[in-house]
Amino acid sequence: MTTTFESERLIIKTSHDITPEQLLKYYGGNRAFFEKHEPLMGDSYYTIEYQTKSLEHEKLQMDHLASAYYYYFLKEDPERMIGSMSFCRIRKEPYASTIFGYNIDEAYQGHGYCTEACGAAMEHLFSIAHIHRIESRVLTDNEKSIHVLERLGFFHEGFEKESILIGGRFRDHLRYAYINKKY
Repeated sequence: MTTTFESERLIIKTSHDITPEQLLKYYGGNRAFFEKHEPLMGDSYYTIEYQTKSLEHEKLQMDHLASAYYYYFLKEDPERMIGSMSFCRIRKEPYASTIFGYNIDEAYQGHGYCTEACGAAMEHLFSIAHIHRIESRVLTDNEKSIHVLERLGFFHEGFEKESILIGGRFRDHLRYAYINKKY
């Protein structure tokens, strides 16, 4: 399986080509920003020990195609991780589906990097797993993330009342889906 590939402006790597130190630097540097949009992780998450175990788990999940994890870097600055994506709970037929999540360093928003990386990761996933449907959830007020999904071809499918614990309280989310027409 290919573990590193490129898009027009980005280098995209799977968990197999990432170090715990890279994860800690990325997540630690974006902690305050991510905690506005994602579940609170707690202090232990921001340790090398946690990131080492997390990365080992990700590699195992990828090896069994149970989940897939991707990280992206600018070609012009290949040492700086600027975003991540995950496809969790990859389910075989009759479902042939997965749940998609992504994030980007706050400093790199607004340049199309997240859309570019997500599109490339989706194509890579389709090449290694038989996926028909991808689902994603987004906070109702996260307009930038909604635009990413819409640019990728996702469609709005529903509203989920108080569905995910974000910042210590259950928050409403919109559910989006993508159908792989090449399935």
